[in-house]
Amino acid sequence: MSQLSFESLFLADQADPQPRASAPARMLSPAEARKEFASVFRQMAKNMRRSEVFRDFITLAASELDMARIRSPENIENSRRICERYQPDDLDAMKQLFCLLVEGLAGDIHDFLGALYMEQELGADEMGQYFSPSCISRLMAGLLMPGAQETIKREGWMTLDEPACGSAGMVIAFAYWMAEAGYNPSQQLYATCTDIDPMVADMAFIQLALLGIPAKVVTGNTLTLKANRVRYTPVYYFNDWQGRLAFRSRLDAMKKFLATVAA
Repeated sequence: MSQLSFESLFLADQADPQPRASAPARMLSPAEARKEFASVFRQMAKNMRRSEVFRDFITLAASELDMARIRSPENIENSRRICERYQPDDLDAMKQLFCLLVEGLAGDIHDFLGALYMEQELGADEMGQYFSPSCISRLMAGLLMPGAQETIKREGWMTLDEPACGSAGMVIAFAYWMAEAGYNPSQQLYATCTDIDPMVADMAFIQLALLGIPAKVVTGNTLTLKANRVRYTPVYYFNDWQGRLAFRSRLDAMKKFLATVAA
């Protein structure tokens, strides 16, 4: 058993009664966070292909953000199978990657994972995967803002549908312009995103979840309407978007009925 010495008591009396708080660590800029992410990513699990490591990271991150499945037996077993393939140091690196992802998105509303995906040349050429840079997505999304503002003023919020969403770069760019215009994407935007590539759909889900954008993310084929998995971002549940969508659906049906009767 340890004992407190007289010397330590005297030192305690002489100590500063109000210890100085250490200066908070400076947050990394989005570019710095992405650079650090790439550095950690290159150094971990060197015995595995980069595309495989990235896919495992995305799968684990998406699983942890999926509120409907996070504690399901299937989800737990899938995460366990992935984790047992990595050394403890590599799993620590996975946690560091997630922290850098969060920090990168906290600094700016932008397509963090899409940019990283292209920089690391992880895209599937056979599927024609090419993610537009954030500057291009913002340029295109900005063209939609005048009409979007009219819809929001008239109805309070609006919906956005992306049938081949990739990493959700266009939805994220649109949310950026909404925030710049003084709107709240968490309350005034609902997005439906679909992609046929499961990993890419998970990338979209992760970013929309961390950015607080209400969204339904579908892994499936837009043309055949076949869906393999549907996920909703956490803010979808927090802000009762299920109820809001149901109310609007009933309201639209009533308007349509009244228009038919009036005609």
